[in-house]
Amino acid sequence: MAETGLQKLSRAEASFRIAKDLASSILSQGLDPLSFARDFLWLWIDADYMDVLQEAGCLDDRIALADALGETEAALRDYARGVLLALVAEREETKILKTD
Repeated sequence: MAETGLQKLSRAEASFRIAKDLASSILSQGLDPLSFARDFLWLWIDADYMDVLQEAGCLDDRIALADALGETEAALRDYARGVLLALVAEREETKILKTD
């Protein structure tokens, strides 16, 4: 790794990068963000509940709550897209690696 100039990433950092890349792919390909809620949940867990991944990580719970409250799927999908847009916009140098 040293010879190629690569640095070792922590599990949290790697999970953040994967989540950000996944969010970008979902948005750019026009995929349904609700279909990937569990993927973000597992990345949030792998990142030791990193604060910056909390909204995306909780999408699965938000889907269940929205269903129980009778929220429309279109409104929920718009919310999920907003969460993913915020994640994609997150700058690596300003992200908070703090976990709770």
